[in-house]
Amino acid sequence: MGLLANPSSGYDVRRLVSSAETVTNLVKVNRIARFLSGLRVLGPCRVLFMPERLNLVQCAFKSLQPLEDRGSLQSGLVVEPVELKPQGTPDDTLAATRMMCKSGCNLLITFGGDGTNRLVAMESGQVPLLPISAGTNNIFPLSCEGTRAGLVAGIFLKMLNSGTDLPSGISVNELVQQQKLLLAETDSWSETALIDLAISRQVSVGGRAIWDANWLEAVFVTRCAPGASGLCGIPGGVMDIPPLAPHGAAAFLGNRFSVQAVLTPGKVQSVGLEAVERMNLHQLHTMEVSEGTVLADGERVRELHNEKVRITLHPEGPWVLDFEATLAAGLQHGYFQI
Repeated sequence: MGLLANPSSGYDVRRLVSSAETVTNLVKVNRIARFLSGLRVLGPCRVLFMPERLNLVQCAFKSLQPLEDRGSLQSGLVVEPVELKPQGTPDDTLAATRMMCKSGCNLLITFGGDGTNRLVAMESGQVPLLPISAGTNNIFPLSCEGTRAGLVAGIFLKMLNSGTDLPSGISVNELVQQQKLLLAETDSWSETALIDLAISRQVSVGGRAIWDANWLEAVFVTRCAPGASGLCGIPGGVMDIPPLAPHGAAAFLGNRFSVQAVLTPGKVQSVGLEAVERMNLHQLHTMEVSEGTVLADGERVRELHNEKVRITLHPEGPWVLDFEATLAAGLQHGYFQI
């Protein structure tokens, strides 16, 4: 399996303007260590990880070694980096994901937020993800205890390796579900998002994050829920769309009515809207922008200058491991019995 821990997640500028939680390096190391502890219970596993400046995975693995026999630990869990010289940019995540998939990884574990998973999903192809929350906006990744997540990964890999179906006849492939994605494009570029795409009147990418809805013109989402943190909470003030529903939503800013939205944890803002509409698969929305930026999963990613942006919702997003269904499968197979 592949393991990608983002050293920069959980530290963006939104912490200066809200009460958003800071995910410290120590917290990340502890979460990864707990994950590895759960993973190794189900048998030998080779883990390829993304090297980065803080050595998060190396520190987590090393912290496990004093707890038991060093040889026993390493015989059950091989942890090694992909051959990548980290530059401290998003290209590290893209390159590491490509290498992991090319090396035959059957599962990709991410420790980060929506932005981290957006990058991994660009290169993951058919390889399923198990996204674990460690960022600012955590709509896509799961808020789960690390040891339990390690067990989930171990169960999936053990079932995949055994090649057997569940007693109920369910195939291991049925434990993964394909998510939706949004596509923003012009004739010269394209950007994807897992949760939300938005058009802002801000003319510069700047610090990337956004926490003031007054700059926004429109928000398009794959899912939304009332009280959800981030831009998807804006249409979430009108409708509730689960992750696997065959549609999304489009919200257009205006003065016809208002909703209360949590733009970032601890900051609730009244957002004026003109309309919130259901967005069907492959339905086209066109935005003509003289000056502004496009946001993907809560971050400004591209400046716009006299451009006509086409935005559509597609069903061919990343594959994600079903957390609870995998635990239930492990129970059926007797993996928790000694």
